[in-house]
Amino acid sequence: MRQVLALLLVAGLLGGCGQTSVNQLDDDTVEIMPSADGNADFIALFLNRQTFLYNGDLPADRQHIIASRLKTAGCRDPRMLGERAEEQDGTWSFGRKRIIYYSAWKCG
Repeated sequence: MRQVLALLLVAGLLGGCGQTSVNQLDDDTVEIMPSADGNADFIALFLNRQTFLYNGDLPADRQHIIASRLKTAGCRDPRMLGERAEEQDGTWSFGRKRIIYYSAWKCG
């Protein structure tokens, strides 16, 4: 009986080590979706929020966060193909404009 429980425990722990689907990469700051365009594999939408861990206005922070999430989903060598910014209505606290950064990504 203990062997069966041990095997179930190990199987459950290893199940968490597998690849994550793209749908599980999203949160309230980043949304990643498969691209319908043949040039890119994924499209990422990133809000310019600022937290203790990152600043959404910094290109290096956006690229690092999106690339690490794509690696979690099984993308071996994520490369950003391009990015554009679109200003939204409203502001964040302290008067910062809301901006969504759209970027196209290719897996190598």
